[in-house]
Amino acid sequence: MRNETGATTQIPLRKIIALFALGSCALLNIYATQPILPDIARQFGVSLGASTWTISASTLGVAVAAPLAGAISDRFGRKHIMVIALIGLIVTTASCALAWSFAALFSLRFAQGLLVPFIFTAALAYIAEEWSGRAATTINGVYVAGTAFGGFCGRFLAGAAAALTGWLSTFLVFAVLLSFVLALAVFCLPTERHFKPSPSLSESLKSVIKGAQDWRLLATCFIGASLLFQQVTSFTYLSLRLGTPPFSLTSLEGGALFVVFLLPVLVTPFFGRLIGRIGRTQAFLLSQIAGIVGIVLTLPLYLPSIVVGLALSCMAVFAGQSCATGYTARHAKTGRSAATGLYLTCYYLGGSIGAVAPAPFYARYGWLGCAALICLVALASAALARAAWQEMVN
Repeated sequence: MRNETGATTQIPLRKIIALFALGSCALLNIYATQPILPDIARQFGVSLGASTWTISASTLGVAVAAPLAGAISDRFGRKHIMVIALIGLIVTTASCALAWSFAALFSLRFAQGLLVPFIFTAALAYIAEEWSGRAATTINGVYVAGTAFGGFCGRFLAGAAAALTGWLSTFLVFAVLLSFVLALAVFCLPTERHFKPSPSLSESLKSVIKGAQDWRLLATCFIGASLLFQQVTSFTYLSLRLGTPPFSLTSLEGGALFVVFLLPVLVTPFFGRLIGRIGRTQAFLLSQIAGIVGIVLTLPLYLPSIVVGLALSCMAVFAGQSCATGYTARHAKTGRSAATGLYLTCYYLGGSIGAVAPAPFYARYGWLGCAALICLVALASAALARAAWQEMVN
């Protein structure tokens, strides 16, 4: 029987831990190169701008594979798809430590991105099918909090490795961490009970096309893209800004700034409960206002203000992500993974754009130009959420 309540005390702790760990997979690898872009540029003799493609490679991989990943999950199930994808992710992650050229690293990063959506789409559909009501909203918040934890670990460990043992070795550490996640998924997460497979893979793919004709889902996809655009732009170009005078932070110091990702880990599950109380739309608007305030706080040449602003912006993005992913899974009555795959494609396309498109703004106007761009995108996503989600209470 499905859990209809919002109390996580009725949900076994092993399931909560496993889903939190699965959430960490999404961002553990994808943005790991963010604090070490100068090291990559020096290692392979490429420009700093070219080094950002190690971020876009993984996000492009996610965007390419997400629709197919969702369709496959809707056809063949949830848990065993996640397990197979985790094994592949472990292999490709360990292989990154052997990258002999920039092209090789780019290719392996792209391969990592191809595997991530098989975990992400299946996990969100698993949550929507195995729980309902406020329980689903709360567990979805736990999963999104896991993505925040993965984002912190990936960035911090990469920065630490660059300073201590060389940045390539960090991928071996990630492979070990992913092995623990695999064990949790296998032994702590039961096989889905409420999954209803689509009749065929072609029918699953048709669900993707159907989702592309749903304006509310498309609006939510744009919202997801805007969220990752905000986050990638802020962390990528603030990292570059803080690496130059008057800050001149080292790779280790820059990586330490990503400790702000631990705050969404603590806040996002509680934000899930707030969604249940005040409604998804109002909660999202609140998150975007907080995000804009955070970006404004990063403008002064004062490091404590920048850290506080970055933390607030980071929490706002993950809170907004909890709203958007929850809406996607609940709005799609059939083909949930296909709908989530479409969302994920747009989400990571937003991240890919956020890694490279703001570069001209940064070159001409500095961080102020990037900050203004982030605020405009946040306002646009808030207006779109108000229009698209008004029929949803939670």
